[in-house]
Amino acid sequence: MTRSTWWIIALRVLRGAVIAACVFGFCVVAIAVVAWDSDLYELRDRYERAKLALLGNWTSEHRCPPGRVSEDCAELDAFEAALSAASDFTFFLRAEIEATGHIVHTGIRFTTARDVVSGAPEAKWCYVVLSDGTISTQIDLATQSAEEPPVYATLSSMDESALAGSGLSPEMLRNVARSHCRFDN
Repeated sequence: MTRSTWWIIALRVLRGAVIAACVFGFCVVAIAVVAWDSDLYELRDRYERAKLALLGNWTSEHRCPPGRVSEDCAELDAFEAALSAASDFTFFLRAEIEATGHIVHTGIRFTTARDVVSGAPEAKWCYVVLSDGTISTQIDLATQSAEEPPVYATLSSMDESALAGSGLSPEMLRNVARSHCRFDN
């Protein structure tokens, strides 16, 4: 190799190093500008959400990290403290079946107040109550345990006389279970 070839190689390496240094410097300045104007707790929350998405080990304890002062965190802490000795929280969602007037009830059970706050139910179930004025019949439509998918009742062996006068059939109830049971909430 001649001296001029070495000189050309050295200039190209130097040019690459200068470009890399400029790109690195630009990135450092951009990160500094973003960090300067950022809420550090919001950044930590974003980190926790990313960790949950990537690793799946985020827990509800991280929703209000120590040192974070916000109205939501104070309300959540007060809720948990007030109900720390309580257990078995059950909530119901209702959805009306169009044209029949019957209501589908979806029950959601939480074990503790922390489970309510973190949105981790123990079980969910769904049913419809049919009443002829004197006798009420509860027909279970589906159940769901923890994070498992819902298990819908087959209703194939159902006695048609239980549905008499209700305007419903076993096939309609199967369709209603999939459309009106609120397991996604």
